[in-house]
Amino acid sequence: MVAKIEDQIHKVRLDEEEKRCKELEKITGKKVPRRKINKWSRPGALAICQESDFLSKVYEYDYDLSDNGFQNYCLSRGVLHVAGEKGSKRWDFFLNHNKTKNQYLSDHFFQFAKEVDGRRYKYTDNEMETGWKIILIGRGELQDCWELYSRERKSTKSD
Repeated sequence: MVAKIEDQIHKVRLDEEEKRCKELEKITGKKVPRRKINKWSRPGALAICQESDFLSKVYEYDYDLSDNGFQNYCLSRGVLHVAGEKGSKRWDFFLNHNKTKNQYLSDHFFQFAKEVDGRRYKYTDNEMETGWKIILIGRGELQDCWELYSRERKSTKSD
């Protein structure tokens, strides 16, 4: 089982703050006070995280996109669309969350836009980086939804 997304987000934000301070300390030669990093928490028990900056910081996943119940839950929560069309290459990147950034960047499918008037636009490096960030945000959304789905399943089983 992976850490809750709020713990993952908090850890990454703490690491980012530490990195920021160390870089400033190198420049100034003085100790830099660390900012207090508050932990994100759900505004309600079943609230989905809406912060893309936070979702992109999620780095551990155990959601199961092959679970039909989970797919239905994601659909009902408005999240399933992030994975694209079932069976597509995009879907596969969400189904197999162990697929890496290098695999994404080197995949010919993701390097080109859909054909229009017989021509295909090749994405720039910057656009590819943005595409990868979208994959990370989508994986974070699915992991967030998985936590809620799992919680609801447990409470239903114990009733």
